[in-house]
Amino acid sequence: MTNKDIELLQQAIARNVGVVLSLPSAGMLRHHKSRFLSETDEGIVVEAPAGEESLIADLIATGKPAGISFKHAQKKSIFAVPILKILRALQLNGDTTVDAILIARPQEVKSIQRRSDYRVSIVPDDEIIIRIWRIGDRVFYKDQPLASQEVKAQLRNLSTGGAGVQLFGKDNQPPKIDTEDRLRVQLSARDQILILEGRMRGPGHPGNDNSINTGIQFKKIEDDLYGRKMLATLTRLIGELQREEIRRMRLGLTMVG
Repeated sequence: MTNKDIELLQQAIARNVGVVLSLPSAGMLRHHKSRFLSETDEGIVVEAPAGEESLIADLIATGKPAGISFKHAQKKSIFAVPILKILRALQLNGDTTVDAILIARPQEVKSIQRRSDYRVSIVPDDEIIIRIWRIGDRVFYKDQPLASQEVKAQLRNLSTGGAGVQLFGKDNQPPKIDTEDRLRVQLSARDQILILEGRMRGPGHPGNDNSINTGIQFKKIEDDLYGRKMLATLTRLIGELQREEIRRMRLGLTMVG
């Protein structure tokens, strides 16, 4: 984990932040509301869910990981770790005891944004195609551009504010594009075609085959009928992709379990 991840997790534990504890069982996940209680030299203490002692004992015996997710600011963090042992009647204060579990410290914590501009990672199964053209300053961005102005692109991630892309050149040359270029961006997904205007955020980082990895910032969508409709469509698409991304993460946890 990065220092930021470590600090974030430690702050959540210190504040006894609520968590969702996901226990793998028969190829599925059982989700329970819980909370961080404390941190020890051995690991992290989490309140145990009621009625799951048998399943927890089986997970401890087999070493199968459980999932933990918690919210902070505008993000949600998730990680999977083994349960080390059950802590019965743990004394919280002079009057209160709870059953708890000790979990291992995570090697990795994944954070996902919860805001409307959530940046979702794109995988081939998402079947979303991005096309990018360089256009002149006086050209209406929705007009059909010249084929020679197109820059071959592959979509890596997407939000309502922009996209992460890999751009490719021709004839073993880097792509002919820079931050001053005005761009026409076309997204094709699920019987929808969206046309947006944008610019490169920065020069990007070199990739393979003379490509560059960079970001495209969309121009603020106008507050008219077309703009509101396009923003609603883009927001709905990203929401669907976000749910699928979370399902993939949980499926990965289930398969590991």
